[in-house]
Amino acid sequence: MKKLTLIKALLLLYPVIYSQQSILVLKKKNKPLETFWNGSTIAFQLKGKEWKKGAITKIQNDSFYIRPMVVTQNIFNPDTVYFNTSGFLISEIYSMPKRGVLVDYKDGKFQIIRSAGHQHWYWIKSGWLFRIGAAGYAGLNILNGLVKNNFSISDSKNQLIIAAAVFMGGIILHKVYKVTVLTGKKYQIKTVQLGQQ
Repeated sequence: MKKLTLIKALLLLYPVIYSQQSILVLKKKNKPLETFWNGSTIAFQLKGKEWKKGAITKIQNDSFYIRPMVVTQNIFNPDTVYFNTSGFLISEIYSMPKRGVLVDYKDGKFQIIRSAGHQHWYWIKSGWLFRIGAAGYAGLNILNGLVKNNFSISDSKNQLIIAAAVFMGGIILHKVYKVTVLTGKKYQIKTVQLGQQ
């Protein structure tokens, strides 16, 4: 009998508890991309271009609170350092990292770590592979000509033009490729109260 009463009480209290939870949703137009709730880790850039990252402790209608933490690796085990909880307005968020982009604490501040994370095809999308390949191709062509003692720009013109074109393509890809999404018209961050329509 006591169990049945307890179950009924929990079922009656569930909608009240459920409706008091809030989540943050990153949307592209009306399509949700990422969801953040109390306890989840969020990384974002403020309008002053400063990166912040931490565990969400509280979400309100137009603001949220995070507790930044830094994990450092010692010889024996990892060490976690917690910072003071800070509050931010949703309107203060300038950009957020794309899925798979790692934001971590380095050189005394939070920043994007380009050598880590799970960015699909990063080396191609950012143009890095094209720039390195073109520089290597041009350098090898010049070095072969110098070793054989028959290097001339007129004879190697086609190879150098190809290398320059591929290198420029890599530079263009680097300029176009973005690891963040800017909040505004296309991407928006909204607070959603669970249990409400």
